[in-house]
Amino acid sequence: MAPSTEWGVPAAEKQAELQRSQIRSKIRNDYQRKINNPRHTGSLIDPAYFRWNYARHNSYAYFKATKLTSITGAIMGIAIPAGLIYFFYRHRKYTQEMYDSGQWAKPRNLVNG
Repeated sequence: MAPSTEWGVPAAEKQAELQRSQIRSKIRNDYQRKINNPRHTGSLIDPAYFRWNYARHNSYAYFKATKLTSITGAIMGIAIPAGLIYFFYRHRKYTQEMYDSGQWAKPRNLVNG
């Protein structure tokens, strides 16, 4: 097996990952240097906050509708509300049948005594 394709990863991809790791390490070291500086003035914001905020605000720009996201949207937007409506409808119908048949006694109305 050639060393450049070890574990099925091409050498160019390994090099790119190494460069990204080095950039992250430099950012982390710079942040640690600033946070541990006793003479630092002003506010200091964690770079992870910037990454999180960027991903949060640009999520729709990079969203891609796939089969999985369409199915998830249909389940969350249609199936769950329809299931809850059906459940509450059946429960209300069942309780009304139990009250009408006399198997259950209606609870006393506390407002009217």
